[in-house]
Amino acid sequence: MSLPDSPIVIGLTTVAALIVATSLTMGFFAKNQMPVAGRNIIVTGASQGMGKAVAILLASLGANVAIVARDLTKLAAAAAEIQAVMDANASKYPDQKLAVISADLSEVEGAQRAVAEAEAQIGETEILWCCAGGANPGFFRDYKPADLEWSMKTNYWSAVYIAHNVIQLMTSRPPPTQKYPTNGNHQRKIIFTSSLVAFCPLVGYSSYSGPKAALRALTDTLRQECLLYDIDVHCCCPGSILSPGLDNENLTKPDMLKEIEAEDDTPQTPEDVAKYCLEELQRGQTLPVSSFLARAARSAMVGPTPRVGFLFETLLSWACAIVYIFVRRGHDGIVLRERKAKGLPWENRQV
Repeated sequence: MSLPDSPIVIGLTTVAALIVATSLTMGFFAKNQMPVAGRNIIVTGASQGMGKAVAILLASLGANVAIVARDLTKLAAAAAEIQAVMDANASKYPDQKLAVISADLSEVEGAQRAVAEAEAQIGETEILWCCAGGANPGFFRDYKPADLEWSMKTNYWSAVYIAHNVIQLMTSRPPPTQKYPTNGNHQRKIIFTSSLVAFCPLVGYSSYSGPKAALRALTDTLRQECLLYDIDVHCCCPGSILSPGLDNENLTKPDMLKEIEAEDDTPQTPEDVAKYCLEELQRGQTLPVSSFLARAARSAMVGPTPRVGFLFETLLSWACAIVYIFVRRGHDGIVLRERKAKGLPWENRQV
């Protein structure tokens, strides 16, 4: 976050960093809440970016992976990378399986077909990790209705339809726990991917923050319902990711949003995001994040969501309550400076 260089704020951020470091250290000794070796995992949006990195990471750890996306060419390239990882692992995990499925998950039929094909090829779904999504930055008043509909379908319905189908299947049959050792928690899981903007919305992401915040809220609702079924539900909330998707976003991103992000949000590689999110999932975090910025934002907004290291997250949230005063003032200042430079829209109309 971009903060003024005052001793108070520097002190707060130092305390927050110590809190995070201590919390992470404690997590190293916890039971693995998400072992993946030998498990059947569907990863959506897996042809590029975070989704592909997640699939490669899971494959490297011995999982059977079904990758789902729309673009056949990109899927084939991603599949070649994943298969190379599995081939290198052949002596340790000789029975790994890979399924490659092209489907439009924003349509009910596409989501149902993707799950059916995945289960036919790798077995009953034990983990669903939804990574499909994308942003089309701009100003709300300038969007066409089709733009808003695209964002909702791409970021919300593409996760909801497939999760709905998978939960129905999971609740119709017992988990395949007999094939696993007793160490680790082999509970079945649904994992959504939201965004840092679900905690800290920014100008320019009006079409994107809504569906991403909806996924974060849906996670809390489903997490509670799925206690009935012994299924765990999580939602990853990373910041900017260095990927083709980010390149496309930058084509339409307002200058003021670029300025805010340049100060506050350093993009991470897909590999780092996948690694950090998996580590948080293995510690049992309901809303995994991949950076200090996202962790601080989560602590300030988490509400009743269960959190790992409750005491430390609470202390961090107190610090962030003060820090956010300066952060929001800085963000609003950038927007107001733009208004002053360009004037109000009705003042610039030609008479």
